[in-house]
Amino acid sequence: MRHYTITMMKGFSKFKCPLCRYSVTTREFSNQNGSCRTQAAKVMNEHATAAHWHRTAMSPSHTQMWLAR
Repeated sequence: MRHYTITMMKGFSKFKCPLCRYSVTTREFSNQNGSCRTQAAKVMNEHATAAHWHRTAMSPSHTQMWLAR
């Protein structure tokens, strides 16, 4: 599950948390370490887990859907 929105800017992408003001851009990463977009996505997912763990859990309606199988 993705815990961020992506906005395309001129020459880079901005990844923003929908629950707070935290954001990163692909400019902050080096392509020597792999894809800058992949690195930004990883940082955003780590942020969501650390800062919003209780807010990103499955909703009760989704839980019921999974248990119905």
